[in-house]
Amino acid sequence: MLRKLSTLFVPFLLLTVAPSLRAADELLPQQAYDVLEKNCFTCHGALKVGGLDLRTRDSIATGGGRGSAVVPNDPEKSLLYRFAAHEAEPTMPPGQKLPDNQLDVLRRWILEGASFEGVEEAEVASAERTAQDQAALAKAEERPITDEERSFWAYQQPKQVNPPRVSHPGWKDHPIDAFLLSAMKAKGVTPSPRADRRTLIRRAYLDILGLPPTPQEVDAFVNDASADAWPKLIDRLLASPHYGERWARHWLDLVRYADSGGFEFDRDRDDMWRYRDYIVKAFNDDKPYDQFIKEQLAGDEYDRNSEEAMIATGFLRLGAEGGGGERGRQDSLDDIVGTTTLTFLGQTVSCARCHNHKFDPIPQKDYYQIQSIFFNVRPLSYPLVPPPVVAAHEAEVKRIEGLQKPLQEEKKALEDPYRKRLFDEWIARLPEYMQAAWRTPPEQRTDGQKLNVQQIEKTLLMDQLSGRINEEKILVLMSEGEKRKHAELTAKIKDLEKLRPDPFPTARAVQETGREPRPSYFLHRGSIDSKGSQMSPGVLSVAWDGKYEFPSPAPDAHSSWRRRGFAEWIASPDNPLTARVMVNRLWQHHFGEGIVRTPSNFGKTGDPPSHEELLDWLAVEFVNRGWSMKQMHRLMLTSESYQMASDDVAGNLAIDPENRLFWRAARQRLDAETIRDAMLSVAGTLDPALGGPCIFPYINPDLFQSSTRRTWPGKPDSDPSTWRRSLYVFSKRSIRYPLFETFDQPNLVNSCDRRNRSTIAPQALLLMNNSFVMEHSRHFAERLKKEAGSDPQAQVDRAWRLALGRLPIEDERAGALQYLRESQEGLAGLCHALFNLNEFVYRQ
Repeated sequence: MLRKLSTLFVPFLLLTVAPSLRAADELLPQQAYDVLEKNCFTCHGALKVGGLDLRTRDSIATGGGRGSAVVPNDPEKSLLYRFAAHEAEPTMPPGQKLPDNQLDVLRRWILEGASFEGVEEAEVASAERTAQDQAALAKAEERPITDEERSFWAYQQPKQVNPPRVSHPGWKDHPIDAFLLSAMKAKGVTPSPRADRRTLIRRAYLDILGLPPTPQEVDAFVNDASADAWPKLIDRLLASPHYGERWARHWLDLVRYADSGGFEFDRDRDDMWRYRDYIVKAFNDDKPYDQFIKEQLAGDEYDRNSEEAMIATGFLRLGAEGGGGERGRQDSLDDIVGTTTLTFLGQTVSCARCHNHKFDPIPQKDYYQIQSIFFNVRPLSYPLVPPPVVAAHEAEVKRIEGLQKPLQEEKKALEDPYRKRLFDEWIARLPEYMQAAWRTPPEQRTDGQKLNVQQIEKTLLMDQLSGRINEEKILVLMSEGEKRKHAELTAKIKDLEKLRPDPFPTARAVQETGREPRPSYFLHRGSIDSKGSQMSPGVLSVAWDGKYEFPSPAPDAHSSWRRRGFAEWIASPDNPLTARVMVNRLWQHHFGEGIVRTPSNFGKTGDPPSHEELLDWLAVEFVNRGWSMKQMHRLMLTSESYQMASDDVAGNLAIDPENRLFWRAARQRLDAETIRDAMLSVAGTLDPALGGPCIFPYINPDLFQSSTRRTWPGKPDSDPSTWRRSLYVFSKRSIRYPLFETFDQPNLVNSCDRRNRSTIAPQALLLMNNSFVMEHSRHFAERLKKEAGSDPQAQVDRAWRLALGRLPIEDERAGALQYLRESQEGLAGLCHALFNLNEFVYRQ
């Protein structure tokens, strides 16, 4: 009975359900369109990320960078469905998966052929669609900033506050001490006592000069009973030319300085050192920080006849050399925008390249308005000789090349038949399809053949033919008479080449190609395929309430003056970020950590200031003192807070284990360059000369076999030409000096605002086995023999005073003397051991 009912019911069910199924199928195009509009059009409508537009069947079939989005009747081969179903990467929409019912709509719609038939929205007229697209694009570019966002501490003007009234036994009336003492007392923390004089002078020397004091300098300070002994010492150190070398190193970390371009080819920049020397001189001259900013960002727009100003624009040439084309250009601009805003403003503006900043009130439009400021910048090899010298050089080069040209043409005509013969033979060894592509006229080649020809030209010709077709192989095919003629032409060309004048010195600088900048655009999702509005120059809108007016270029200007206007905004006393960021950097290097512990991130994801009022007070003082960095150094270093001991205090540790209240001095391992410089100084081998071309100390050749500089022109560690300060070691991005890399030198590609201070086994192994360390241990021993004579105890005492600034305690002296009696390494071994001490590589 049941079987009979079922046989009667099933046809009835099909008759009643089939019309509804047909109706549902007829609604599929509209349902699919609704799913796409709701979930996908934000990126793949007017914005067309990657060129993919999902609003019409034709645009879906055309697809984007990965080809067609849909294969009709086959969901499993359709990228649209596979990405939406999270069956392939990248999953779409990002971060979420469509509900099952919506995925089912898309699957069935593709199975039915992916038609938009009857969908009114897909039939929008072209003009109306264009208007809609433009409106959508314009709306997407705007991101208003709220009053609450503007009220964030970093975007408020630094406040002129009076130091609090506090006192502490033995402490003088110093504003910095007042702020710190007030915060300590509020938390129940007591400041540490003052460090002993030997510790203080070593601390000051290492902080200001990056070199240890000599025993004579230590004795002079320890025995100076005058009330102003410490301020006098600070003033003397700040006046030293080695101050600029020490503080240039901190700045070069920030601006990702290197002497090579990085990435695959890592080409050397043999004249980049002029920018490094500019930084050293700027610190030594106490160049006002606002001028320092302006010269680096726009020196050419202030005075293109000033060598110093032009060399300063090398800041804009420091980026790593990535890919070419428009995308490579965007990467280069991103590097400039990112480094500039991190360095001077402490803001992570590069996070807004593809979308509005996720955490800080930095709209994507701000990013592209700032990018437009640098869009017209072009590299320039700036001559460092007078114009008449340049003109005479160019005229002589032109004359010589004119004499060479007919000889080169005659030589080429002699070689060409044989070159073609060798080339044809080489082409004949390629697969038939590649030969066919090469033989096909360019205008008749298919897309595939064009790719084949590109492969031949770019890959095979560049990489292999240089070795397969050369003069040596051509000469083998020539007759004896042709060989004699070829040799005669070659000799004449070489003789003329010897007359070519030596190149004149140049600096890496920048220029613009005219007063009118090239147009730049808002790029939706950061894609060059999704250009939005043309951008005018702008500043960080959250840090400037109102529209900033950029200056108009003077009638005789050779550039747009956009960078000049941007530099003046950054260097303005009314900019809430600039002074704060720089005084925080100075504080960081003297006190171990910044008042803001994320020195290049003053945003919401950065660390808040531990002493906001002190930071404001310092920023205001910086501006009021004419942006003088030396005055800010002196202000910080003459405080009692800087002079505290670095020992732990149990009660304070329990309350503030991270020393955020600065109740003791920071103990810091020296950076890599200072460790090397200290060894040179103590060994008596340091060449104190300032500036000039780089040095190339020894590096094991196995470390740079793949480098474009096939032979690092390094000299042995025994060569005195390599005994200069570490600042002058050639900084090659693909080959870092092993001692530097092991002791946490940054990667030389990205801006580094604070170095890591790791403690790892390779550091100990390097100090024990490195040839440089052992070489200068021997020189240290020779110095001891000269200065202390043959008495072992005098040698030990002198060694401790040179390396550590103090005499050895009795146990140390006894152990050292026993070592000298029993060890085969003798005095050099003892010196080597001193270089390995924590006390030597740490600043107390």
